[in-house]
Amino acid sequence: MFAVRSFTPVLSRRVHAQQFQCSWRLLSTAALDDKVASFKADIETHLPADGKRVVFATAWLATDNVFVALMHEHFPKVLSGMNLVAIDTMHLFDTTHVVAKQVEAKYGKPALWKVVADVSTREEFNAKYGDCEEMDTADFDFVSKVEPFQRALAECNKDILITGRRMDQAAQRISLDVWE
Repeated sequence: MFAVRSFTPVLSRRVHAQQFQCSWRLLSTAALDDKVASFKADIETHLPADGKRVVFATAWLATDNVFVALMHEHFPKVLSGMNLVAIDTMHLFDTTHVVAKQVEAKYGKPALWKVVADVSTREEFNAKYGDCEEMDTADFDFVSKVEPFQRALAECNKDILITGRRMDQAAQRISLDVWE
């Protein structure tokens, strides 16, 4: 195998690489700045300034955590007044709990956690409902997601729900309006 040497001095290659990275950052930063500006305009248009009527349903996904970070940075009063709601299906990854604790601590915003009714461990879930892999999908969704979420919403008693649904998560979400 042969090595091909470039005659461009090493220092010159480094400078060129740094200039390329810098211009790439400027392009991506401009696009990101536009998205943040759009986000800020949407929040100012659609959410009350005190956040009192707002609930945000989080699954601790990266996009959910970015939402909390942006709210903390740009709309701390709205974030302070809103409720974060999290559902423990008894089948979350251990890392999800770690991330949740980190986000709650970093932004000083504990979530209202709801769990499957009448169970507190995966073993209790399995004893009461059976293995989730063997359950009907609709039954699992209702028992571990829908019913706990309904209890959380009733407890919060809010008028505005932010779900963080993304178009790439399901075919029926492709045509959803951002705000409805």
